[in-house]
Amino acid sequence: MNNMNPSKIAATCSKDRERLGEKWQQPRSPCPCTNFQQLPQAMAMEILSRLSMKTLFNCRCVCKEWLSLISDPHFTHLHLSRSRIGILIKKYPHNLKSWKPELTHVEECAESDLWVDTMNFTDNVPISEFGLVNSCNGLVCLSGPRKYDPCYVCNPILREFIIIPPTQKGRGWCSFVGFGFSVRTNEYKVLQTSLSDNFCKAEAEIYTVGTGLWRSIGNAPMDFPELPFNSYLRGALHWVSYGGNMSMLINTFNYGTEQFQRLPSPSCFGQRKKQSSESFKLGVLGGCLLLSVFDDESSKIGMWVMKDYGVQESWTKFLVIVENLFQRTHFFSLHEPIMFLSNGEILMVHNNWDVVCYNKEKKSFREIRITGTQSSFSFDAIAYSPSFVSLYDVSRGEEVKRVRGGNKSDKLLAVGSSDCVGSGMPPYKYRKLN
Repeated sequence: MNNMNPSKIAATCSKDRERLGEKWQQPRSPCPCTNFQQLPQAMAMEILSRLSMKTLFNCRCVCKEWLSLISDPHFTHLHLSRSRIGILIKKYPHNLKSWKPELTHVEECAESDLWVDTMNFTDNVPISEFGLVNSCNGLVCLSGPRKYDPCYVCNPILREFIIIPPTQKGRGWCSFVGFGFSVRTNEYKVLQTSLSDNFCKAEAEIYTVGTGLWRSIGNAPMDFPELPFNSYLRGALHWVSYGGNMSMLINTFNYGTEQFQRLPSPSCFGQRKKQSSESFKLGVLGGCLLLSVFDDESSKIGMWVMKDYGVQESWTKFLVIVENLFQRTHFFSLHEPIMFLSNGEILMVHNNWDVVCYNKEKKSFREIRITGTQSSFSFDAIAYSPSFVSLYDVSRGEEVKRVRGGNKSDKLLAVGSSDCVGSGMPPYKYRKLN
């Protein structure tokens, strides 16, 4: 053996290992985070904050150092500031046996084609039958289907949730629920308005997460609206209501001051009664309040932006669509803008049946087949920015629970390892929009 050529010795040893069923162990490559750890923490956070949610989930499982970095409250805040607005969809399937909320991102690739990322949150929320209320800072508020069911504040990404007990009156058909955040006190709050016992006025109650109690904050406007797709701006919810003469009004509730206020509408709407064929929807565009006016009779959509918040004279009409509206039926047709894409196109929800895309240059609509909508006869959609905001950091001692379960494929798609803390990423798909 000593007289054998070294290369022959190596070959003989390799054959012996194969015969014994052993695997040849190549030297391990260094940990991918070794060099990364040499960067200043601020720079590392800056880099990671620009990654997609799917990539960040994988990064959490690379090593304990990366998990700690991504779980840091400062990183959570930085990532949230860059998290793109998505569409959280709750579809109503034809068989009414399952409720499948889906987070849908619409993005553009280098060729300006539209792509859609979908994450299924079916197993990441605490109840299977619920109403979508609204979202704030990556946290979603859900309401139970019955009068005395609780509400839930949850983070579908982290599978965390807090149960908000019902008020003494519960939620009637004349109730309004909204969720928001007070920057001044760093508290999350749930608002509920309902009719008084004599039905002569509306009363408001608020629940501050961490207190465990509802408290009265006085009277509320006598309207019980359905919140638009995205109406949370400057720490307040916004919605459209109508005065006694059917003039259009814009009401707000500020979570910092806990006060209802009224914003001025464009002067041309404040001076006349609402037409029976008109519908108004509020939204947010570039940090400004957006008002969309749809007139079914004239088949026209007008869009206004309040450039200086609270100043009536700053309302500016920036777009009018007067032709080639998307029409599936001959009945009333409502178009609600939900997302303005960087290529200039506008995504809209049509009658809660379809998602359509409007091209301003071609002046035409086309239907967008977003997963979860084409297989249902109707759906609800709210704006949602996924985040790592943990309820353990904002609960102020209130009990936080985690959604258990989820099928095996969920965990494989999430991390591929049961040893990774924070596993349970929703199933993730990436495909081109039709």
